[in-house]
Amino acid sequence: MAPSEQRRARRRSGGGLQKAALAAAILLLGIAAGWWLASERRPAPPGETSAPRAVRTPPSVPPTRPGRLPTPAPTHPAAPSARVAIVFDDAGGALADVEEVIAIGRPVTVAVLPGLRHSAEVAQRAQSAGLEVILHLPLEPMDGAKALGPGGVTVAMGEVEIHATVRAGLASVPGAAGVSNHMGSRATADRRVMRAVMEVARERDLFFLDSKTTPHSVVGPVAAEVGIRSAARTVFLDNENDPVAIRREIRRLIETALRHGEAVAVAHAQRLTPRVVAEMLLEFDRAGIVLVPVSALTR
Repeated sequence: MAPSEQRRARRRSGGGLQKAALAAAILLLGIAAGWWLASERRPAPPGETSAPRAVRTPPSVPPTRPGRLPTPAPTHPAAPSARVAIVFDDAGGALADVEEVIAIGRPVTVAVLPGLRHSAEVAQRAQSAGLEVILHLPLEPMDGAKALGPGGVTVAMGEVEIHATVRAGLASVPGAAGVSNHMGSRATADRRVMRAVMEVARERDLFFLDSKTTPHSVVGPVAAEVGIRSAARTVFLDNENDPVAIRREIRRLIETALRHGEAVAVAHAQRLTPRVVAEMLLEFDRAGIVLVPVSALTR
């Protein structure tokens, strides 16, 4: 073979080797990539789990009664503008009354009258729904004791009789966290009577909520002397059982709470107030107001 032909043959053989080497390298890279992808998809061995991807689920909506809007969930601001306690009085006559209060879906307080047909059932139902319950103790008003109902305390009673009456009232409202006065414009102005009532509250480690049915109430000073916590009503929400009037008082409650940092409202379980409160929850939320049990505002 001539020298020039030998040189051309060597160049052709060298180019073929380079192409073969390049093809082999590409093949090896493809095999490695396939192995890596397969290993990424391989399930984890027992006892090892990869972190699951976060899945967004829609918020649960509590069941509502026909024709009722769902109760807005509380926003629970980190630093609320104010705290408000709403106490629903005069419960115990019917289970239906407390169901309207429970439907609000916020931590309000239920004040149950003693000795009524459903007093114990209402107290237990409210507590099972997570609400605070207190004894709504009938105390003598200025216009006499005729309307007191069962379990009432009058100014004519001695201390021993008052003690026994309060204990019996607490027995008919199991789990009560405190006591409030039903009526009581005469009795809450009497230091002797209120001291006897609060002595029983002290032995049970209960607080007293003054419904403030008289400007002459001595509840605050006597509670301090006896050594129990107390609070006082700020606003009545339903002196008129009318939605427009109730909304007006609720807005006054919001303004008062924002001005003072807290407020206590008293309403009635049997009136339209539970439904109106539920309809206005967004107004509390927009104002940065948190609803709390009344015990949270006692001192």
